[in-house]
Amino acid sequence: MTNLIFRRFTVGSFGINGYLVADPETRIGVFIDPGGFSAEIEAFIHERKILLNYLFFTHGHWDHTEGLQEFNRRYTVRGYAGQGEVSAAEHQLRGGEMLEVGHLRFEALSTPGHTPHGISFYGSGCVFTGDSLFCGSVGGTGSTKAAQCQITHIRKHIFTLPDETLVFPAHGPMTTVGVEKYSNPFCQE
Repeated sequence: MTNLIFRRFTVGSFGINGYLVADPETRIGVFIDPGGFSAEIEAFIHERKILLNYLFFTHGHWDHTEGLQEFNRRYTVRGYAGQGEVSAAEHQLRGGEMLEVGHLRFEALSTPGHTPHGISFYGSGCVFTGDSLFCGSVGGTGSTKAAQCQITHIRKHIFTLPDETLVFPAHGPMTTVGVEKYSNPFCQE
């Protein structure tokens, strides 16, 4: 994580974690889960001379998309989200896609359950999980079947990452893959 520009912001009326990540060489950046916009975000972009070109959505719930209009008004950005999650996102993902942000590379990981086509984004030793995986918990689902689907995809796509991978959820504190793999009560076999 040392080779990137990184900052967490509390955004939106519900106060979720939104993350700005940029390549220090090209200054090209992405905002992950744009649930709101603030003068603090704008100042950071200006101070660090970031070219904000992308928005990544882990899923389409309103608290993760509330800032979309303001980001679009201020910057020329392209949106990426799971299939059908965010209608305004130009790029619909299924999982497995490689996305480039300057020289940074992110892999889209399919993590449905909390929503039908949730996506986590993995790159530079970090995974941005939205509401699929939290520190010591997981996002709520509408059925037992959706909950099992979510756990299956977390085990398949997130718990197979290196244990030291930093997990940045949309709510609560950060954690690591190893901590969650071995101690998250919702993910134990």
